[in-house]
Amino acid sequence: MSALPELETRFDVLAKLGEGGMGTVYKVRHRDLDEVQIVKTLQAHLSTNPDLRERFVNEARRGMRLRHPHIAGVHDFAVTADGTGYIVMEYVDGANLKDLLAAKGPLPLELVGTVAVQALDALAYLHGEKFVHRDISPDNLMLTTGADGKPFVKLIDLGIAKSLEAGQTLTATGQFVGKVSYASPEQFGGQLDGRSDLYSLGVVLYKLLTNADPFTGTNYREIIAAHLFNPPRTFEETAPERPIPEAVKEVIYRALEKDPDKRFTDAAEFRDAVIEAFDVHDQRPVSLSTRPAPTAPGTPRTLVDKTVAVADVTEIVTAPPRRRLWPYALGASLLLAALGIFLWQRTQTVADYGKFYAVVIGESQYRLKESLPTAVNDARAVAQVLQRDYGYEVVRLENANAQQILAAIRATAGRMTPQDNLLIYYAGHGELKNDKGYWLPVDADFEMTNWISPAWIKDTLLDHPAQRTLIIADSCYSGALARNVAAGGAKEKKSRLVISSGGTAPVIDSADGQHSLFTRALLDVLANAGDAEDVQTLFAKIRAQVNDAARRAGREQNPELAVLAEVGDEGGTYYFVRHEE
Repeated sequence: MSALPELETRFDVLAKLGEGGMGTVYKVRHRDLDEVQIVKTLQAHLSTNPDLRERFVNEARRGMRLRHPHIAGVHDFAVTADGTGYIVMEYVDGANLKDLLAAKGPLPLELVGTVAVQALDALAYLHGEKFVHRDISPDNLMLTTGADGKPFVKLIDLGIAKSLEAGQTLTATGQFVGKVSYASPEQFGGQLDGRSDLYSLGVVLYKLLTNADPFTGTNYREIIAAHLFNPPRTFEETAPERPIPEAVKEVIYRALEKDPDKRFTDAAEFRDAVIEAFDVHDQRPVSLSTRPAPTAPGTPRTLVDKTVAVADVTEIVTAPPRRRLWPYALGASLLLAALGIFLWQRTQTVADYGKFYAVVIGESQYRLKESLPTAVNDARAVAQVLQRDYGYEVVRLENANAQQILAAIRATAGRMTPQDNLLIYYAGHGELKNDKGYWLPVDADFEMTNWISPAWIKDTLLDHPAQRTLIIADSCYSGALARNVAAGGAKEKKSRLVISSGGTAPVIDSADGQHSLFTRALLDVLANAGDAEDVQTLFAKIRAQVNDAARRAGREQNPELAVLAEVGDEGGTYYFVRHEE
């Protein structure tokens, strides 16, 4: 990357994706993160242009603040010593719709509807942030696969260094930004708002259905005139052999109105109309996402086993000390004596179980994956119940990376004795690779470098001294952490157990907008549990509630309770013992 000497210490260039008079686009690997990314450059002589430089910097700053599952993120930007500007962006492993259309021709109606719904989700967010994309086109919409195996759309290039893309064209005045074939009439002179993007997306949907343009010309001047003055070509003209529902045609024609006031009011209204016209009511994975994660090849990074490693993302919640039975005076009433004896026995019973520790993890704001709307809420609620009702000393992590998660588990294990109990709760993405289930921290990349593997979890827990350990994993495929051995046994024996929210299958994320379907059941069962109940009894109730709720949602989800493989389980069980103040 000779044009960017200051970047050579950070990146390995994997491929040059495009080059023009304004700059170059590279696919790179970040050496420290071992992560594939995109770097876009702005030539040094152009960055001396005050207007261009200001737009570059301002839009890069805005791009870094924008976070949405269907928008490729901006990681970093700078202007180097020689004046060359560069931007580091998320790499999306998929195909853009321009290439897909060229390879396959018109796309299936349902897929086009899915693309529209997810793209409009992204645009609704952008417009809510007072940001107009200005360059909605097939090559700025990437199609990849979501955690549930379904098509997942990513909007790329948030108006940053747009002129670097192949096919960009400027007007004679140099002020036009975008692609002429997909530009709204107001982009050629007028006030822009979010409805300009809706027009451009209307052109995209027309193109995806017909592989033809609604507005044509032999040169840019004629294409611009068509946008300004001509009605769109009819579907009967451009796709005579393809039956397209009238409702779909009406939605697209409305998006292509010359007057913005005659288009959809906003992206949300456009999206709702698409859902009805295309009949794609279940194509919004953001609102019903799955929790999937990846063993990292090679030796895992060295982790510092100190509590300070998680101090900036954790809240350490210490339970109040258990209150022993107050001494009752001789001569007290028989009623008080009987009550005193009962409470003394109760306290002794709690003490028999040792101390209770928990590491509670909620991962919502992912850098490279779709966000999970409930995971942090789930972790907070579980931590509160464990601390308040069951006397746990809780370390809670929110949006933590792999190093912080493993360091927290190790630090907590280091405080325990052979009589104690450890519970680890994880809510976040999970993934299945080679029949192994992984947790994805928020910094998880596509190369599996910092995924939390089963081997890492087992190694972390292998030698810790606790009598009883329970992992509760609310993520896809988390059942692959365990071996298919029935859980349960004697109180005095060591246990290493796993409750997975859906075995080795994807799971439902949002049940009520606040908690996942599984964690909602977990919270309900813990709230109504007896004074001391074994995990088998509670798990049966959790599984029944999850099964029933999933069926009512038209899905299947089957939690599993099993033994964590290869970490010294002796056939014991785990208990939830209520804490009495």
